[in-house]
Amino acid sequence: MTLLTVILLLATIAGAGAAVYFMQLLAKEREAFKGQSQDKVKEIAKQLLQNKLKEADEEAQQLRNQAKQFYDRIKSQFQSQQKVLESKEKLLEQQRKSIADQEVSLVKKEEEVAETRKNLLIKLEKVAGMSKEEAQTVYMKEFEASLVSYKAKKISDLEKEIKLTAEDKAKELIVDAMQSVATEYVDEITVSTIEIGSEEIKGKIIGKEGRNIRAFEKVTGVDVIIDESPTAIGLSSYDGVRREIARIALERLIKDGRIHPVTIEEQYAKAKKDVIQELEKTGKMMAEKANWFDVPAELVPIIGRLKYRRSKGQNMVEHTLEVMEIGEYIARELHADVNIVLKAALLHDIGKVLTTKVKKPHHHISGDVARKFGLDPVIVNAIEAHHEDIEAKSVEAVIMKIADSASGARSGARKENVEDYVERIENLEKTAYEVAGDAAEEVFAVRAGRELRVMVKPSQISDEAAVVLAQNIAKRIDETGAFPGIVNVVVVRELRAHASSGNS
Repeated sequence: MTLLTVILLLATIAGAGAAVYFMQLLAKEREAFKGQSQDKVKEIAKQLLQNKLKEADEEAQQLRNQAKQFYDRIKSQFQSQQKVLESKEKLLEQQRKSIADQEVSLVKKEEEVAETRKNLLIKLEKVAGMSKEEAQTVYMKEFEASLVSYKAKKISDLEKEIKLTAEDKAKELIVDAMQSVATEYVDEITVSTIEIGSEEIKGKIIGKEGRNIRAFEKVTGVDVIIDESPTAIGLSSYDGVRREIARIALERLIKDGRIHPVTIEEQYAKAKKDVIQELEKTGKMMAEKANWFDVPAELVPIIGRLKYRRSKGQNMVEHTLEVMEIGEYIARELHADVNIVLKAALLHDIGKVLTTKVKKPHHHISGDVARKFGLDPVIVNAIEAHHEDIEAKSVEAVIMKIADSASGARSGARKENVEDYVERIENLEKTAYEVAGDAAEEVFAVRAGRELRVMVKPSQISDEAAVVLAQNIAKRIDETGAFPGIVNVVVVRELRAHASSGNS
């Protein structure tokens, strides 16, 4: 059934519907003419029906015409699109055929190239007097030789560059690490002094015929110094832990007032318990600073003993924390293993609190302790290698050695005679005055001698000359050895203009 037939059929159905409508309308008209004669009614109905049928036929014809026009338009569009598709299909077929022809051509050309290459290889082998495999071997040998030469040249160039910059970079890194550490240093003495208030208490401490003082020395293991001072008693011992226990026990005995052998033993036991708790507290604190939260419990009080141990006048807790901070700083800058450096720094001097029991160098004892607790061999080597008799086998071990040296060498770290220290500071300022001459206005050695500030007269020296002067002063300090370590020389040239108002 075609589209036109469907449209015509719909129009016919529409006409039939109109006829039904007319019949209904006729029924209504019949009601209106009930009083008329039968013939008259039929005539009027016939006329009405004819008029309505005529109108319906005209509307149906109009619908058929519109449907035919719509069909013709759709058909035309369809035919146009079909032509476009046929044209594209033809073009695609032509392209497919062209591609197929090109593929065949390429295959042929590849075969020709392969044949040509084969012939060339045969000719080359004849000319060179060697096979393809032999030629490849010769080429590889020459290439490897040239590569070795290239690598050697590059390595040599890099070594030269490293030598030019390594020393300056190393100095800069160590100085930055030391300046980033702000560990306070409090000097202590090996004798603890206790104020007792009166000679009466001193007599109780001594006891009848020295009974109490002998009991105290026997229990605590320290020497009690009774000097001419009526209000002070000294406790002397090379063992800082032992001396601290004795100090606490004696202070409690004085406060209690009952001093005799029995109470001495009681107070000693309590003081010992308190000091052991303090050792554990200190050991845990230091382990936490090393990010070592699962440190063996047996090792904690040994670490804590560093609080009561000194080396060359330097408190070992302060020194150890300082080495940890410097080592961590350098390790982060060099992208080394920070945890290895921190643990090695924490234990590097632990042997110093055990040297009375084991007759070995302290760093060897420290290494043995690390092995006992199953630490990584890299950590053990970093601990043992912080002195020169054992080779450092990792960059962390080298960092550990640098950090320990930097901490020990900084100004104020190691105890020295006060007069000697003052003399060194004075020599430092004197050196600056000698180099600057009349251009120097004031010279101040600050930061324990690590910085030298030279105030110059702006009328006698230019900005450029100030830069040269700073370099000359630093060079003179190095030559004369006026001060150990690194001194930062700062030359300040400041121009100030003064005027007063009210002058006529």
